[in-house]
Amino acid sequence: MIVKGTLLLLPLLAWAGACTVGQGVGAASGHIYAYGCSKKSGDYCSPEGICGTATSPAAFDLNPSYFAGEPINDLRQKEPGSEIRANRLIIRLQHSGKQIELNDVLTFDVVSSYEVARCVRGRVDPVTGENDWDEANCHRASDNGPGRLRVQYDSDVNASLVLKATCTANLIANAVSAPVPLSYDTATKPAVTDGSWDSWVDLQEFGTAAQADRQPRDRDPVGRTFLVDFGERIYASTFFLTLADSSAVYAAIRALPKPDAQIGGTLGGSPTTGRFDFDLRRGQAAQFFP
Repeated sequence: MIVKGTLLLLPLLAWAGACTVGQGVGAASGHIYAYGCSKKSGDYCSPEGICGTATSPAAFDLNPSYFAGEPINDLRQKEPGSEIRANRLIIRLQHSGKQIELNDVLTFDVVSSYEVARCVRGRVDPVTGENDWDEANCHRASDNGPGRLRVQYDSDVNASLVLKATCTANLIANAVSAPVPLSYDTATKPAVTDGSWDSWVDLQEFGTAAQADRQPRDRDPVGRTFLVDFGERIYASTFFLTLADSSAVYAAIRALPKPDAQIGGTLGGSPTTGRFDFDLRRGQAAQFFP
């Protein structure tokens, strides 16, 4: 039996749940330059009228007010435990809730939720004593602190800044963890073992990955099908990004002549200039799938 008034109540409940999409807290400020940012005003200039250059970038504040996560989960049929699931999570910090085509957007692309979860968990094998995370892409300064992930196109997390509201030019800046041009000759330079990459993000909470209340040797191994589910928290206490023109990064990867950079700079470096904290919510405004 349908109680009178139920049909009116259900839409209100649905609306109340939907209003949480995009809510969160965070910061993304620093210094950038963008040549030919706008046909009307030319290069990017700060609100104070100072125009940025590669040698002297201008102050920039994304001032994010909308936070969203878009999970892209591996749906291939596999035998249980036979292979790591390629579960991906795209995190967006937006200046506003408008569509991304009309927005300034900072994107973190988690290409392997499994590897990121292992870094955040910080498990140590109780038998061998070995760290259960990829030390080339993850650094942990303490047992209970966040996991620091290297951010670059070839890591478990990459990031990019697109300024569709600020600029009319199609400029994209990618985060790099080493200077451009990039070098694959790792034998000539020491590997970074202390987390001092040029781009990184400290993740304190990543769904159910963290087990800070347990000792590293007592923590459970991360499941090979790990993913961040709806209603779970994503919390980066700090991030720092060194941004390079995507065309320059593309050329460096393929050993092509380096073009003149049109955009670059840095974002973050402290909790007041680089962080995000929100719960993953389902909704068309946050995810592009139905």
